[in-house]
Amino acid sequence: MPLGDVTVVKEDAATGSPLAGAVFQLWEETNGIPGLQPTGADPDTPIGDTCTTAADGTCTRTLPTGVYYWQETQAPPGYDLPVNPVFGALVLTEDNVAEGVTVTAENTPTPGLLRP
Repeated sequence: MPLGDVTVVKEDAATGSPLAGAVFQLWEETNGIPGLQPTGADPDTPIGDTCTTAADGTCTRTLPTGVYYWQETQAPPGYDLPVNPVFGALVLTEDNVAEGVTVTAENTPTPGLLRP
């Protein structure tokens, strides 16, 4: 089965600058219901451990074809979690497996906090 990259890019909503320190959980859609269901009687399946974005703002996993979601579980320091912390669906198919799939996730600075 071919493998491809599933990537999330974390950016500042205003500047587009990459953000380090965001924590994401990757999920695979395994229950046949569109959208992420992390709980309930038939939840989707978490893939591996959480990933914390590095200085380039990315988390990447190499996986077989399927439907995936990145869920932000912790915002970078000085930022708020998005209202909807789920990014995707990222659909990795045999047609796009070579280039992989990417989603951009934006964060807004926490009001009143000073940043360097």
